[in-house]
Amino acid sequence: MGIFDRARRRPIRRTGDGTYAVELDPEVRRLLGSFVDQLRELLSTDSDLLVRLFPPPYGDDTERNEGYAALAGSELVELRLAALDVVSEHLDATELDEGQLMAWMRSINDIRLVMGTMLGIDDDGRVPELDAEGTAAYSVYEFFGALLETIVSALSD
Repeated sequence: MGIFDRARRRPIRRTGDGTYAVELDPEVRRLLGSFVDQLRELLSTDSDLLVRLFPPPYGDDTERNEGYAALAGSELVELRLAALDVVSEHLDATELDEGQLMAWMRSINDIRLVMGTMLGIDDDGRVPELDAEGTAAYSVYEFFGALLETIVSALSD
């Protein structure tokens, strides 16, 4: 049984005291930590891979979009960085509170949005032809999707 198979068994669930038990393999935690670090670094750039994290709120109106980015852009980046910090600080935790789990959820969702852009997955979820490297990345994308679903389910319990 691989790390992805083991991790698919409700690795995050609500406990009786309102916290959330986190049972992830060390390899999964390292993988998540690596992607958190990569996203943190990417957020310091002006990469096209961030387009789904910061979609233009005013469509094709360049002037209004630039104004919005000037006013809110740094705050939006700071909020994402703060969530990534929570994940990094609690990467080895076996228990999270609701706020910490919400930060995990936001960060994993952001990672998936960037990966989806990188892989060329369109807004309808269609996946283009992928080479071996792309297929491996898509498996990680799908795994993070399953983990995100588990988090949403735990928060909904």
